[in-house]
Amino acid sequence: MANHLDELLACLGKPGRYQTLIFICLALNYCPLVFNHVIMAFFGSPPPHTCVAGKHLNVSGMSAVLVQTKNEKCESTLIFDNNETRSMKCSGDDWMFFGYDREKTIVTEWDLVCDDSYLSGLATTIYFCGVMVGGLLFGWFADQFGRRPIMLFCLYLPIPIGIGISFANSYILFVVLRFFQGILMQGLQTSSYILAMELVVPRHRPYIGAFIECFWGASVITVAGLAYFIRNWRYIQLAISIPSVIAVFYICFVPESLRWLIMRKKFDEAGKLIEKTCRVNKLPVPNNTWEIIKNQSIKDSSRTNYNFVHLLKTPELRKRSLIMFYCWVAVAVGYYGLTFKITSLAGNKYLNFFIGAVVEFIAYVLAIGVMRFFGRKKPMIFYGFFASVTCIIAGALPKVSENGTDLTMISTGFAIAGRFSMAGMFSVIFLFTSELYPTVIRNIGLGTCAFWARLGGVIAPQINSLSKFASSTVPSSIPVIVFGVMTFIAAFLIFLLPETHNQKLADTIEDVENKLENSIEKDYRVDNSKQKDTPSESVDTRL
Repeated sequence: MANHLDELLACLGKPGRYQTLIFICLALNYCPLVFNHVIMAFFGSPPPHTCVAGKHLNVSGMSAVLVQTKNEKCESTLIFDNNETRSMKCSGDDWMFFGYDREKTIVTEWDLVCDDSYLSGLATTIYFCGVMVGGLLFGWFADQFGRRPIMLFCLYLPIPIGIGISFANSYILFVVLRFFQGILMQGLQTSSYILAMELVVPRHRPYIGAFIECFWGASVITVAGLAYFIRNWRYIQLAISIPSVIAVFYICFVPESLRWLIMRKKFDEAGKLIEKTCRVNKLPVPNNTWEIIKNQSIKDSSRTNYNFVHLLKTPELRKRSLIMFYCWVAVAVGYYGLTFKITSLAGNKYLNFFIGAVVEFIAYVLAIGVMRFFGRKKPMIFYGFFASVTCIIAGALPKVSENGTDLTMISTGFAIAGRFSMAGMFSVIFLFTSELYPTVIRNIGLGTCAFWARLGGVIAPQINSLSKFASSTVPSSIPVIVFGVMTFIAAFLIFLLPETHNQKLADTIEDVENKLENSIEKDYRVDNSKQKDTPSESVDTRL
């Protein structure tokens, strides 16, 4: 007989057929989310181009037009027969893009090169600012109005906005619409993840998280295929927007969170959901269902309210929080920075992105076994140091060796290896962070770390823009080296944190300060099956 909500959830399936179908639907919500998050790797990728100012001039005695770049301001130098030179700044249609007939991006359409090259990265930064706003808004909205209506709102409204983006006739309109798209994408991510996590007991949540991560990786691979076969950014935008119409059946199929219904005292709806779940899963309805529902409602209403200040209230929590805040920024900067940077490295940008997406998917799959056998701390340290080494090598390698060997493809290979490690860190850091915080503030801790991760997504494109200051002999060195240095510091800081694998999870702030370390594998499993569920483990921190 079930005695509390977690045991009731176990009685409804572990998980059952009904929950599995819902998991798949919610994981599919990550497709439009990932598409919008990473598509600027192609929309904002500058193709090879040159400045040919003066090509329309009818000047007698001019023998050639020489392209020069001075202080990142593209100019053409007109050379006359008498060796006289005259510099002309490029503007209008003076840009010549190679392969322009096959590929159309916002860079080629709005001439976002040279003096205006920063606008491409700025568009991505503005989008992730929207993601930050969405994180601040929709977590509260999901608590107030329910997970399901917020999920549906943020799933369907991006369809017309996405179509509007594809018809944007100016850069300003493009970035404004993308900003609102970012807000909604974060709302979709937050509400979908909350629904998924609240369907199962706590001990199953890491596996559900890993399942969703695999959909994330598969979606990144899909982006590579779309960009390769559809070379026009407007058509790509339509391709990532319109398919969400298929999800209209979610209105009838995806239910509200049972926990939220109980918290809001919607007992009749909660009872109907339990009966439907048992019917689909062909399980008997627990005898004491109504007693559990009412007891859980009383428990929810009697909880102590905690806030951000509690993350820094005691020395041990303060140490853990400050370290994890930095680690989330470093991992997000490295992941998104390499994702956007990889299309501008040596080699075919479509192949580079595809290979990077495949190794990212592999990293997500491997993370399940890695965390099971090696814990959380060791993989984080390994991934961090490996990412730092590969990124620093990728950035420091010269274009050509002393004997004339081209090293650019080797540099690209190291960058892809770095992306593998960044994805591995992302896979581990969520669970590691959740286990570092006690139950009473786990939600606040994860939510705050999510904010720092979003900040990493905001600044990553701006770090990539530092490549304009790279040496002429080093391929785009500065951003990749920055990613490596940041992850090196993160890996070093992880040494200061305790291992949480097979350790009894702390319930209170006092447990953390008392350094609760007396658990074994059996205690860990028992604790995970009995620990109180909190909204904390229903927060998705990936950007």
